[in-house]
Amino acid sequence: MVHKIIAISGSDSPLSSNLRLLHYLKLHCADVFQIQLLSINQLPFLSAENAEKYQADLDYVRNVLHEADGVIIATSEINYSIPANIKNLIDWCSLDPSTLQHKPIMLLGASTGHLGTVRAQQHLRQILTSPGINACITHETECLVGNAPDKFSTDGQLIDSETKKILHNLCAEFYSLIQNN
Repeated sequence: MVHKIIAISGSDSPLSSNLRLLHYLKLHCADVFQIQLLSINQLPFLSAENAEKYQADLDYVRNVLHEADGVIIATSEINYSIPANIKNLIDWCSLDPSTLQHKPIMLLGASTGHLGTVRAQQHLRQILTSPGINACITHETECLVGNAPDKFSTDGQLIDSETKKILHNLCAEFYSLIQNN
């Protein structure tokens, strides 16, 4: 069975290592996951005024996430935390707890630093397991790609065999999480 997956990157830049990881997964996991990339940069910051003004956009994003079998979040790390656009998306979703509640979510991330996105993913795990969200997150395998530019070819293809192996194991865990959800 092929599962419908929504993939979110903390950056939409074509040079983003996180976006490149998502493209790798989209190509190499097509037999089990139908991955749709969802741009979240157009979402306004959370406020009552914006809720009315952007209701159609917010409803679309919530519906797409609600209908998905699972979500992949590829986060960068900024000042030991997640990018504002990912936090903003989660804040909007928390206004309708059913959007992400018990939703299988796979975390991964890449950064130029040696530790990868360890702190950002730790922070993201705290947010996603809060009572207002309560998502089901992969936890046995972590994809924390450090020194990301070294892991990709000049044309943006993932070339690091260890990262590929980790992604394979992470996808297997994610598939199992979806099946058991």
